[in-house]
Amino acid sequence: MTAQENKKYIYIILTAIFVAYFGESIYGWVFNNYLDEVHHIGAGERGMLEFPRELPGILAVFAVGGLFFLTESGVAAFACILLGTGILALAFPFFSSGMGLLFFWIILASFGQHIFLVIVDAIVLHSASPETRSIRLGQMKGMITAATLVGSLYIWFKWKYINHNFTIDFIIGAALCFCAALIFSRSKTKSFPRHASWRERLVFKKRYYLYYLLETFFGARKQIFLTFGFWVMVSTLGKSPEYIGKIMLIAGVIGLFARPMMGRIIQRFGERRVLMVDSVMLFCVCMGYAFALKMFSLETATIVISGCFIADNVLFAFSMARSSYLARTIERKEDLTPSLYTGMSINHVVSILAAILGGYLWSFFGTHIWVFLLAGLLAVGSGIVASRLPDE
Repeated sequence: MTAQENKKYIYIILTAIFVAYFGESIYGWVFNNYLDEVHHIGAGERGMLEFPRELPGILAVFAVGGLFFLTESGVAAFACILLGTGILALAFPFFSSGMGLLFFWIILASFGQHIFLVIVDAIVLHSASPETRSIRLGQMKGMITAATLVGSLYIWFKWKYINHNFTIDFIIGAALCFCAALIFSRSKTKSFPRHASWRERLVFKKRYYLYYLLETFFGARKQIFLTFGFWVMVSTLGKSPEYIGKIMLIAGVIGLFARPMMGRIIQRFGERRVLMVDSVMLFCVCMGYAFALKMFSLETATIVISGCFIADNVLFAFSMARSSYLARTIERKEDLTPSLYTGMSINHVVSILAAILGGYLWSFFGTHIWVFLLAGLLAVGSGIVASRLPDE
């Protein structure tokens, strides 16, 4: 593939990523309100729901193993189809009237999300030269941020000025995922590494143990934010999709400028320093979540928690430093995608446990404080692991 062809290919892939994340963000921003208003579940049930929702993160590595006859863009297209189908089914009450059906469609959508989550990193990393690797990741994260920004704008505008209909949101989200699948399926990719055996599809090596530890801490941190950060906004503060959309719109505007810069920041300062700073900032965010309602009036606490919510979302941009570190230390090119999936599997085992434990802590103590104290402790652990990364 010539440099010009590679550049064109990158643009096509970035467009597909934008469309897919636009659809996924519409689904994600209304998901917690949908559970609260349509299915009326509590904090404990919300935590338990993460088991079927995150289980595909563990199983995806085996599913992808069976899809290695496809190019990696083909796998991305398949993931978008799964995600779109799951979202579309939730749009119609007949298909999700009982908890069993609800779980089934959530699991299907989650399979698509988790296969897509890592395959796009692998596509971008394989398409970039070693010296532009972190910059390409930054561009990809910028497109993801732009997509979530547009999704947030859509949710805010629709729920404020048009209607409060979850069905329309899910239909539009699904349609965008199917469009992304079409773009991925028509992209002309270069040959990517093939894996002949199951051993090659799941790489677990001592050489990468720091990466696995980082994924362990990130899995728990991520899940506490995605499950209980949103649940504080929806259940404790009683915020509507319109408010969530507005907050995510602000986070998206900040991230639109911040995320592309992250690649250059990683390139300049290295993964170790970046991830250590991330841990310190995350600890502060967790303390804000935990004690804002104790320290301030409801109005001020709402502002503080909303600020923590925005900051937490923006801090996800630092996650590309883990993939960048792995790509820098990889022994063989063929190890990259399987190692990313191994990390994701570890990530999601911990995610399930964190969600269940968080739901139990919230239900037992009747407050979210202990959930975010746990998250603060995890941030400290992540910082300790990051401090052990070798400099480039």
